[in-house]
Amino acid sequence: MNPHRRLSTLHLLGLFAFTALALNDDHFILGVGSFKLSPFDVLFVAMLVVKALRLADPNAYALPRGLLGMLLGMQVLSVVYLLLVSLHHPGIETGDVARDLRIVFYFLSVPFLCYKDIDSPAAYAVLQKYIVAACLAVATLMLLEQLQGFSVANPLRNVRLGVWAIPFGVVSLLYFRKTLNVSGPKAYALTVYMLLALVFSLNRSQYLQLMVSVLLAMMLGSGPEIRRRVVLIFAPAAVAGVLVFASIGYLDVLSNRIFSVERLDEDSSYGARIQEMQGQMDSFAESPVFGKGAGFRSWVMGENGFELSTFAHNSWAFYLMKFGIVGTVMIMLPPLLILLLSLSRRYVHPGLELHRRYLLATAPIYIFVDSLSGGLAYAPKTAFTGFLLCYCLSLIRNARAMPVPTPAPAAPSPRPDSARRPSSRVMPHA
Repeated sequence: MNPHRRLSTLHLLGLFAFTALALNDDHFILGVGSFKLSPFDVLFVAMLVVKALRLADPNAYALPRGLLGMLLGMQVLSVVYLLLVSLHHPGIETGDVARDLRIVFYFLSVPFLCYKDIDSPAAYAVLQKYIVAACLAVATLMLLEQLQGFSVANPLRNVRLGVWAIPFGVVSLLYFRKTLNVSGPKAYALTVYMLLALVFSLNRSQYLQLMVSVLLAMMLGSGPEIRRRVVLIFAPAAVAGVLVFASIGYLDVLSNRIFSVERLDEDSSYGARIQEMQGQMDSFAESPVFGKGAGFRSWVMGENGFELSTFAHNSWAFYLMKFGIVGTVMIMLPPLLILLLSLSRRYVHPGLELHRRYLLATAPIYIFVDSLSGGLAYAPKTAFTGFLLCYCLSLIRNARAMPVPTPAPAAPSPRPDSARRPSSRVMPHA
């Protein structure tokens, strides 16, 4: 074995996603001047260290060709551009610049740092286990909060916990039971557990994300097995949920939250966000080509009214205001191309094809929904987005690197050919 090959970023990548989802809490954040250092920041540095140590391997200098080479070239250009335009802006603090660039670098750089280490069925199994483990950790923390301070009159909401990943965990249990070594009853119990936490989060965006992801998973699943699993899980869970929530008086809270989208004009929070975005678009209009620069602060609705902040609740307003049309296109083009080129094609390898369908059912809707609510302007979410893009990028690479498994020849049978039953096709990672 090549000694340098032992240095892998695979588990660091999994922990990177896990900590961004489950450990994004003030208890785990260190203040370094005006900069906040989270566990996933430390893991990102660890991935950089591993890549630096692997430079001793001559193979580390080999650049990808074809589609991967094109995507890497675009990513390098984007990073260089961001660094150049962020060097100096009068009145903008260095810490604010670093904070904004950190957000962008996670989903631009992580895919290319780690995709080569996702190189086998076992590596994909590791990613799936980290996804489900993170979702279960998030669900546990959410339910513990509810047990400690449950109130129908004043329902709890934690917008920092990574409930946005729970739809990924649900679809993982639909697609990869064998990979996860989870039996049918256990998968059912774990799914209901995660769904319960998602319901208590009162997050309408994730309700929509879950519904679309599950429907797509059903449509993309091979054969009727996935549809059967969905019906067996969601039908009784929905009936039981209605009965339980009605008994504790929470059904009204849930319905009011869901149907409040019909009364957005009466929602002060929604009105404040519209006002916030209008101000950010006014700033964009002042410098539409190159933007105001990384670290630029605008008025944002906070817990105690409007405050000057580097954050924006609408991701597109965030990028257009700070980086202009040129910067936004350069930043967004590589990730969009990774999604398009990796998920729009079928793979001959049945395992890769199943992972493509999994990501197609989950990743695009997550990125779309979250981009409208500040997801791409928030470091934990861009860290998770970088993880997903790395997952996607590996499919492009492995389409050539992984040999297509050949079916074993059928054993001769004494029965006539007409009496033989066709052998069932076993999908890897099912």
